[in-house]
Amino acid sequence: MNDEFIRQLRSDIPYIHDKIYVDNASVTPIPTRVQVASEQYNRIVSERLREYRAASLPFFDKGRALAAKLVGSRPDNIAYVQNTAHGLSLVALGVDWRAGDNIVVCAEDFPSNYLCWVQLAEFGVDVRRVGSKAGRIEVSDVREVVDSRTRVVSVSHVQFYSGFRVDVAALGEICAASGALLVVDGTQSTGAIKLDVGAAGVDVLVVSAHKWMMGPRGIGFASFSERALAAITPRVVGWLSVNDPFAFNRKLDFLPDARRFEPGTANGSGILGLAERLAQIDELGIDRIEERILSLSELLRERSREKGLNLVYDFGGKTGSGINLLRRLGTSTLETHANLTANGIFASIRNDAIRISPHYYNTPDEIERIVTVMSCDRVGSA
Repeated sequence: MNDEFIRQLRSDIPYIHDKIYVDNASVTPIPTRVQVASEQYNRIVSERLREYRAASLPFFDKGRALAAKLVGSRPDNIAYVQNTAHGLSLVALGVDWRAGDNIVVCAEDFPSNYLCWVQLAEFGVDVRRVGSKAGRIEVSDVREVVDSRTRVVSVSHVQFYSGFRVDVAALGEICAASGALLVVDGTQSTGAIKLDVGAAGVDVLVVSAHKWMMGPRGIGFASFSERALAAITPRVVGWLSVNDPFAFNRKLDFLPDARRFEPGTANGSGILGLAERLAQIDELGIDRIEERILSLSELLRERSREKGLNLVYDFGGKTGSGINLLRRLGTSTLETHANLTANGIFASIRNDAIRISPHYYNTPDEIERIVTVMSCDRVGSA
């Protein structure tokens, strides 16, 4: 991605025209073409009400196909979900739990990938929490607590509080050997870091579109393996979960594919926007996107070391991601954050540190500006 190409891409993202935005691990700006695609759904409904289902179906199918291509799945194995919490809860509710079963979760994981699992304790499920070590989730620690009664191992591909990228393929091998389902929250990686669910042995991948995907709010997707489709029963059920819905079927005759997890009226605006964003990712290429993000993160860490900033975690290579946590020693994190904001640089505070999460549209000059502002007492507004 050369400078001119990046300038062209940036011109389609209005929000970043007058600021440095590096808070993509929190929420991302959306390109104009995604906005236009989302609005197209309401135009279809407004102008073609009687035909809106048939008119919008090709866009729904396009989104499934592109989501499947991005993550190494199949279109029939993709379900649209409202968000990560919704998708993970479908799994938590759908497994046929028995007293004495256990689930393995990460103790410091994002609440959406934690609360839906710990609630199962009241049904006699043993919730086994694996803690992190210096921000890392070690495969060996997970292996130690998995046994023949483990039904699910759930983990975020990238840890939101540290930026550590988990070796999900190694976890996939553990789960395949034990018969457990591997459930992965991909919201902090999908759209930024490549993951092939088939090759990695991921049974369920759940993604929200509003972070690294740069898609609309209130929409996402889940990818189910064949094993997961066989093991997980829909518990949030509606008229569209079953075959022949327009016959107003009153039997639990579930659809044969992942659409069984889509019980009612869809978020059409979100789906059309997501489909367009998936098309853009496909055009750019996830490999090129990942390379750009990781190179910007490496530049940030390198320049931070040179300027004496504290890298809370320093992950690189296959353990790195687009999430970087920095501190200026001797200065409160709140003060540092306020100084960044005053200079038109937008990031988050996590783990009592500044979380910088650049996307492919960010530039090396912006990285330099961030490091300069963080390493000086006061820097004049940009």
